[in-house]
Amino acid sequence: MKKLLALLLAACLVTFSLAACSGGSADSDETTASAASETGSSQESTNSDPIKIGLVCDLTGNEASTGAETQKALEFAIEAFGGEIAGRAVELYVEDAQDDSAVAADVTKKLVEVDGVDIVFGPTQAGQKASVAAYAAEAETPLLLFNGSSDYFFEDNDWLIGVGGGNPQQSTAMAQYAYEVLGYRSVHIVTCDNVGFRAFTESFTETFTALGGTIVEEQYAPLGTTDWSAYLTVLGDDADAILAWVTGSSAISFWQAWYDLGLSDDLPVIGALSSAFTDYYILDALETSSPETKEEVLNTIAPSQYVYSIDTEENQAFVEAWEAEFGSVPNTNISGLVYEAYQLLVTAVESLGGDFDSASLRDALLSSEIDGPAGHIEFEEGSTVAIKDVYIVRPVELEDGSHNYEVLATYENVPVDGVVIE
Repeated sequence: MKKLLALLLAACLVTFSLAACSGGSADSDETTASAASETGSSQESTNSDPIKIGLVCDLTGNEASTGAETQKALEFAIEAFGGEIAGRAVELYVEDAQDDSAVAADVTKKLVEVDGVDIVFGPTQAGQKASVAAYAAEAETPLLLFNGSSDYFFEDNDWLIGVGGGNPQQSTAMAQYAYEVLGYRSVHIVTCDNVGFRAFTESFTETFTALGGTIVEEQYAPLGTTDWSAYLTVLGDDADAILAWVTGSSAISFWQAWYDLGLSDDLPVIGALSSAFTDYYILDALETSSPETKEEVLNTIAPSQYVYSIDTEENQAFVEAWEAEFGSVPNTNISGLVYEAYQLLVTAVESLGGDFDSASLRDALLSSEIDGPAGHIEFEEGSTVAIKDVYIVRPVELEDGSHNYEVLATYENVPVDGVVIE
């Protein structure tokens, strides 16, 4: 039953993808869906060699849970689409980046030069992306980044496929929501002193100030900070809120200090991102150590690229298949983002009839257009960063006691540079 649901999901999403690319009639869509459900793909290739996919993720270190979820999602996607594309079997090669940028580059080189992969998925961390991106350009191998990435990665590098979009899309949507919906006119900024973290807050600042808002105080802490008291106590009450984003164990420490200092009463927090800041494992940890703090964190509003509660047919089909396979709904943004990245690959390879080289695969990815679990994806001509839908979300506790997100607002088809201020 689980496999049947997954295959039905694959057929459904392949149909949506091909319809978006071809603009075909209803009759042709039905034919495509039938072929996909029977064969696992809509086109057959004369090339019998397997399609090799490399995945670089952290299976050890601080981001091990994210890496495990990434591998899980990609394996699920491959199975859901029948384990093949255009009649060619799919082989997955997974390498552990070990929370280290140099290791990420080394294992990517191994994937390309030893394993002979056709495309690389990941990694998720900013430092690792920078090192792997440089090698991908050198090796002329498509690198598919499925979560949001810093703008500078894509400069003068046309081998990066930013299906997860860029920093400004989420941050500018959050700035517009904060100003126009929440009514905030001034904020403090608290985050880590790192180019990746600063990129998100800088995009927010640009839009927020363009709308008329003010940044009152900025505090930047070293990566791995565990005591946030010194950075929070200096903030005055002359702002409407705090814009923040820290991750993992640092996020748990941040929330505890924010609550213990009594700031939850006067300085609510909005997130530059929801990912790793208000995700379920952060809330689960706080529920154990300080249930009162967790209750306050549930009021935090932040942007996201994917949550299970997106109300579209494509996402509902994905969530049903995921729940049938794993017994619960997706609880992070990684599941939907990885799935639709693979869906884009399926669409691109099938558009080529299964036969491609590195350059033609890259070009096909950039010319493809899909409707996936996280919404609509397409690329502007000359850009390797996808136009994305952005969701403003708030964490909630579900009936089974688990933590997830509800969608408060949707910004559709956000351009690469972020929301347009009129």
